[in-house]
Amino acid sequence: MAFKYTSEVFQISAAVFESAPNTFTSQTINLNLDSLSREILVIQYVDIDLLYPSDLVAGLATETTCTLSDIQQTTRQQLSNPSTIATAASVVEYDGIAATSTHSAGPVSANYAKDIPVFVSATDNLFLGIGGNGNVQAKSGFVRMWCQRARADADTYAAILTAQFNS
Repeated sequence: MAFKYTSEVFQISAAVFESAPNTFTSQTINLNLDSLSREILVIQYVDIDLLYPSDLVAGLATETTCTLSDIQQTTRQQLSNPSTIATAASVVEYDGIAATSTHSAGPVSANYAKDIPVFVSATDNLFLGIGGNGNVQAKSGFVRMWCQRARADADTYAAILTAQFNS
């Protein structure tokens, strides 16, 4: 990729709150990129956190998923979706006697190297979504991204836009 950094590393933070239990909800994160200057956002590290784990409900496996994406989503997404940048999930299984809980998040970084970012965006918005399944209480998720602004050459900018709109 041919781009030149125009800023130091900075953080972008956002939050999303389910409007009701088990109701997918999305929050727009405006990046304020200057498309006339072919400005892009290089995301180098992402941390997604769920405020509370999935609920403990006898006889049910409950789940909560929080996803950062480059396009507006209407349902919970996984990393297999090409527009998904990062995701975190909490699953609790409870049979009334014993409970097991798992939490996963990924990717947080590509490899901690500046030259291999997690994601590069040329569009003005990212979207943070959260949705649960089987929960009694509404859930919330938070994201913090470590990023740098950059200016791309025309070919690189066109390639990034094409990839984002075709995902």
